[in-house]
Amino acid sequence: MSFLNPSALALVALALPIIALYFLKLRRQPYTVSSTYLWRRLLRDTAANAPWQRLQPNLLLLLQLLILALLVLALARPFSWTEAAAGDHVILILDTSASMQATDMAPNRLAEAVKRARRLIDALPGSARVTLIAAGSDTRVLLSGSTDRARTHEALEALSPGTGSSDLSDALNLAAAIAARERDPETIILSDGNVTLPEHLAIPGRVRYIPIGRGAAEPDAIVPNQAITALSLRPIAGGNALIAFVQVTNFGTTSIERRLSLYADGHLVAARTLSLPPERPLPLTFDDISADVSVVEARLEGEDALALDDVAWAVPPARRTLQVDLVGPGNRFLETALSLLPGLEVAAIQPRDYLSDGCPSADETCRRADITIFDNTTPEGELPPGAMLFIAPPRATSIFSVTGQLEGPVPIPAQADEPLLRYVDLRGVQIQQAFRIPLPEWARAVVVADVSTDRCEAPCPLLFVGEVEGRRVAVLTFDLRKSDLPLRVAFPILIANLMDFLSAGAGGADIPTWVRPGQPVTFHAPPEAEAILITRPDGTTERVEIEDGRAVYSDTTWLGIYEVAWVPSGMAVGQGERLLGRFAVNLFDPQESALAPKSSLPVQGTARTDIGEAGHRGRREWWRPLAWGALALLMAEWLYAHRGALSRLRGTIVALAQRPTSTHGHSGRAA
Repeated sequence: MSFLNPSALALVALALPIIALYFLKLRRQPYTVSSTYLWRRLLRDTAANAPWQRLQPNLLLLLQLLILALLVLALARPFSWTEAAAGDHVILILDTSASMQATDMAPNRLAEAVKRARRLIDALPGSARVTLIAAGSDTRVLLSGSTDRARTHEALEALSPGTGSSDLSDALNLAAAIAARERDPETIILSDGNVTLPEHLAIPGRVRYIPIGRGAAEPDAIVPNQAITALSLRPIAGGNALIAFVQVTNFGTTSIERRLSLYADGHLVAARTLSLPPERPLPLTFDDISADVSVVEARLEGEDALALDDVAWAVPPARRTLQVDLVGPGNRFLETALSLLPGLEVAAIQPRDYLSDGCPSADETCRRADITIFDNTTPEGELPPGAMLFIAPPRATSIFSVTGQLEGPVPIPAQADEPLLRYVDLRGVQIQQAFRIPLPEWARAVVVADVSTDRCEAPCPLLFVGEVEGRRVAVLTFDLRKSDLPLRVAFPILIANLMDFLSAGAGGADIPTWVRPGQPVTFHAPPEAEAILITRPDGTTERVEIEDGRAVYSDTTWLGIYEVAWVPSGMAVGQGERLLGRFAVNLFDPQESALAPKSSLPVQGTARTDIGEAGHRGRREWWRPLAWGALALLMAEWLYAHRGALSRLRGTIVALAQRPTSTHGHSGRAA
């Protein structure tokens, strides 16, 4: 037993004046009685009220001291630790992300979380309200402020794990908004800790985290798991075949062998036995895949703790020839990297000739490029209408500014899972000099300078991308000739990734080759299309309406291949749909595949919360029953002190009730 307000215990000193008043002699009126035999108890009270006498037993004094003790204890707010929830309104946040499908706890982690949530709810008092929030790739309120335990259990039973990542930001912000309106709230998070959290959020009331997963109480717990963390297809020169890039990561602490099989349209085309090093990705390539293939599937044979990341799908990129203008003094490395990419028609232009050849003006009759690359130069006039790649721009433009130079920056990825850096290893890349370009509001950083070694304010971008004025733009802030990046294997891969990014905004294939679970996809429909049809991996079909030439589909919760078709105007579904393309939904999330549960989460509540050995103890306060007990004793003390008056009142009431009432119509005396 502990106290939240131990200083209130000093009020126990109020017992001294109560006892002192008890010692003081009361002024009584003298009466003459015939005998004192029946008055001995009164004499004992009289003796007790004589000054400086030995303390005599007195029920009223005992009751008054008990009342004081209970009130002082209530003000001190005693509490005890409990594994049950404690609060008038309990907000339960259950993680439903992909990692909660891990089978290290039978049958899976989500089932264990539901079981613990059920225990917490059953231990609550009947008046406590419960709010259930499911947090996965999206946030859902399953139940709000309910005291109906049957409905609560039904909502828990209907809960199913998702396939995407878990961002608790929305769930915790929602919990904070609910808790702010409550007097005694408690927020409980049931998760394996592999989640994204908001920054600088303090939730009103108490906050507890209950870790789910094998070894959750151990800070260095490891749950072995292997995952396919990348899969993509790229045409080789000539366009007659495809090359598959696969990355397999071992999230365990020891090496392990797994067999990887590659299927093309359902037929096995390759298989390898892999020796996977611990906690490291293993990149692989598979050549000579037919260019006519529709779907490629990679599968890790065998079993581990999470089956979702043992399989991945890929579709080949759409075929289309893009016009690319390379404006600059000449760069053999860049020209070679571009020549290796199929579907690009590259025209090299000197900066002095760009105005006549590049057509940045309003002349619609001349050739316009889908992508324009400015290497060590910036246009003097207006920017071209298509997508753009700037490499070491010496001057500012209308969409970014150049404020100086940065000497010898050390490049590092801005994010661990950046798609544009897939298969790109920047470790050890030497850069002599880069231009200092503040990150524009429309852009996101892809590569930044390491602030621990460089004198720049974070973020100090070396490569950033984004969309501005209706076209995609990428900016590389350093000269390729002043670095050793062109001499590395990563260089042509980086250029290929940038071209894929820019081509999506330059009229290329607007259907992505893959997305993560829960990520919405936008389709540009043909003018003659009436609707878009989506065929999900389970074979079901959904119709998506077109607005302003676009259709948005967001139900990408199934892993696998989605087919996109369009229905011509005037035709019913099933009467001539035309295939628009395919895309894959893959997990590809190291945060979800690294199954080691977190023993703690940096989430704070406004009320002080102590975490015990198990990391999930709650605090139950006892001031309410103490206050009610003090009130009950106060009533008992009043009744006892006025028992004589109450007895006389009762006698009076009884006498009045028994008094005969006068009646009319009495018969007279007999004559």
